[in-house]
Amino acid sequence: MKDTNPNESAHPPRRRRWPLWLVLVLGTLGFGVTAACSSMSKADLATELALLPKNAQMGALQTKTMTADLGEGPAEYELTYYHAGQPQPGQLPIVLIHGTPSTLYAWSEMIHGQSPATAAGDVRGAFRGLAETHEVYALEVIGHGIAAGSEQPYTFEKCARYIAAGLRALGLERVHLVGTSYGGEFVWRVGLNEPDLIESIVLFDASGFERREGDWLSEEVQMRENGLADIGWMLNSKERITAALEPHFGTIPPNRVDEFFLVCENKENWKAMIDLAQDENGTRSADLAGLKPRALLVWGANDIAYPPDYYAELFRKAIPNATLVTLPETGHYPFDEHPAEVRQIMLDFFAAE
Repeated sequence: MKDTNPNESAHPPRRRRWPLWLVLVLGTLGFGVTAACSSMSKADLATELALLPKNAQMGALQTKTMTADLGEGPAEYELTYYHAGQPQPGQLPIVLIHGTPSTLYAWSEMIHGQSPATAAGDVRGAFRGLAETHEVYALEVIGHGIAAGSEQPYTFEKCARYIAAGLRALGLERVHLVGTSYGGEFVWRVGLNEPDLIESIVLFDASGFERREGDWLSEEVQMRENGLADIGWMLNSKERITAALEPHFGTIPPNRVDEFFLVCENKENWKAMIDLAQDENGTRSADLAGLKPRALLVWGANDIAYPPDYYAELFRKAIPNATLVTLPETGHYPFDEHPAEVRQIMLDFFAAE
């Protein structure tokens, strides 16, 4: 494990590799294409996600009705979450927040690990899960996965408020809050809004800073400005998902294509993805100087969505006393590519004073 600093000259080839949501939305730009398909229901999505082999160790998800003000006044929402492990003396719970488009099932192997018996053919081999030594929660964020949707536009602030309300509804008074990609921005906003709830935050390749002008791709501009992007779910396919994921991994772990494909089969999840892509503007990055919880930044050296030489460094400089770990030969999902190493990095950070 070591810090790396990729060269700025890598930018031109990186522009030909598209983040997941950008490749998916390309289908919306073919105006002559029609598709006779319907959105997968949240109930069917829940069934299909639970049946994926990578999620076999996950027990039943739980739900809880909570009251939250997400910006339009107090209202009732249903929180979907997963709970594993047992409270341990002297240890705080770990709460995991997925990215976009995604689901709490993204954390299934990080929570439960992988046994030698199930590791056959997987280059990562066997590894231990967080629930072996810690109490762990994974939350489904509003509009994502199997969580209920909203007619109002999704924003990073709305998702952060939803997560904070979820922590309170679960009676979690102080936690380690972990987020990846867009979920990382949800997490650091919770840290700003509710510092008394958060002992520390962990960000994996997170969003939060304004993109440099040269980093916006033409496809990203279309996604942010073209109204037809909203119907991209109609042209979802496993081939398109595979092409989107490949640049983000050395080797895509088992079932990841299937999981992303299923999530994107639901039009509400697609709406959340487009809304948040349009809300990604770095609007609260200046506030990071006032972040009180301790912060660990874990970045893939080969991340093409938020290259560490620029974006991880911005986080490191902005957050007081932040710790940055850059993993070589790793893309946008460090916890998926190197779960054993990432688990140890996290636990060492949580244990440090």
